[in-house]
Formats: sequence, structure tokens, C-alpha cells
Amino acid sequence: MALKINAVIVEDEPHASEHLQSLIHAFCENIHIIGTADNVKKGYATITDLNPDVVFLDIEMPDGTGFDLLKKFDKVNFFTIFTTAYSRYAIQAFKYSAISFLLKPIDPEELIDAVIKAGQELKRTDFEDQMMALFFNLQGIEKQAERSRKVVLSTNSSLHVINSDEIVMCQSDKNHTQFFMLDGRIIIISKTIKEFDDLFNEEGFFRPHKQYLININHIKKFEKSINCEVTLTGGLIAPVSVRKKEQLINLLIEMNKSGKRRDI
Repeated sequence: MALKINAVIVEDEPHASEHLQSLIHAFCENIHIIGTADNVKKGYATITDLNPDVVFLDIEMPDGTGFDLLKKFDKVNFFTIFTTAYSRYAIQAFKYSAISFLLKPIDPEELIDAVIKAGQELKRTDFEDQMMALFFNLQGIEKQAERSRKVVLSTNSSLHVINSDEIVMCQSDKNHTQFFMLDGRIIIISKTIKEFDDLFNEEGFFRPHKQYLININHIKKFEKSINCEVTLTGGLIAPVSVRKKEQLINLLIEMNKSGKRRDI
């Protein structure tokens, strides 16, 4: 039996709010909408009064943003699902922070997936780490400053909030991904390596082999023999497939020319 979830919708456009409610009624019978609001002030009051499990939160509103609303709470004790037509840069920040979001117009299948995730995440009661990571990643996001991002890795028992430059290598293990960290930790996440390849594709990571994803800035040595491989920080080794060899060489040359990485 699906977990019953009380939800509040904060959305300034009446037709968008009504559309989301109709989708929830049609596809997510375990969601009970207990309140709605159309701006930051009313949203804060509604959430405070009703104490929902989940908040569907628009970003752009007349008196501020959904981020402004979240910052009003001393402790965020509800799961947030953003509903947005926001820029790709903010979407990337959501992904890094493991925050759920729905792009407008909302797709029913994506809504169902977000609700399923909410049901899983509600086993935890503290969402502060995710929100802190989100706000960090949003700072100056439009400028795309070259700095480490905060990444939230969620396991069955806990959340790990790390800097992206702490990740040395990822290795595929069927439907799981092992993260090899700078401090020697190994964190196992129940997602495929392709999902992280998509997430890190603009962050100095490279997939030299179908089972490996490496942080370019942790390369210590590149063996360009027939069975070529890279040696990374901490002595970790990743193979480089034949079809990726030339691509990696060119990438390292270009990064050295632009000064984006240290010499190896």
C-alpha cells in the first residue's frame, strides 16, 4: 500500500496550479493536497500552519522566489519538488544537490517518478544538507564560475554532501556506481554510471571506458601503450578504451593550453 502523503502547492499561476492538481488526482492517488498558495508570503504561512510532507514549489513568484521561501525556515522538514521553467544552469544545480524538479509543462511520468522519490526520501526527516548544497550551487550559477560544486550522494541510510573535486574516480558495478574519494572512502550509490556521466559532463570528468568515469584533475600518469590506462591520485587505475584514447589525449592538450588543469 502506497504511503499517504500530505502536500501543499505553491504556484502563482492559477492555471498551472489547477493543472498540477488535476495531474496529481489522476496519477498520484497517494498524494493528498491539503493547501495551496500563490506567493512567497502565503506559501510560508500555509506550510507553517499545515506542516505538509511535500511541497510542490514554483520558483518565480510576484513577491520573490521559491528559494526565498525556503530561506525563511530555520529548518526545512518537508520534501521539496520544484516546478519550473528555469534556466539549464539552475537545473544543473538541482541535479547536483539531488533535488527533485519538474519542468513545465509537467509530464505525468516525471510527476510519478518525483512522487515515488518523495515517498522514499520521507523516511528521513532532515533535508537541510540538500538545501545547503543547493544554495551553494546556485550562488553565481549564471556566471558559471570555475569552482567545485557541492554534490549530494544519497544512499539507503544517509546523504553524503561532497565537493566534486573530492571525487577521484567512479566505477560501474551493474546498477550501482562506486565513488572513490580523495580521502580514501568508497561510497556506493544505487544509480548507473551513465547518470553521473550526464551530470558531470561539463565539470572536468571524462569517461575513458564504459565502466569508468574519472576526474581529469586527478590524473597522475597516462600510459599510451596498446593496453593504455591512467593512474590517478591514490594509485587508482582506470583503463582507456581504444576509441577513447585519442579523445583523452586531445582533451588533456586543450586543458593544458587553456590552463584549466595542472601539468601531469
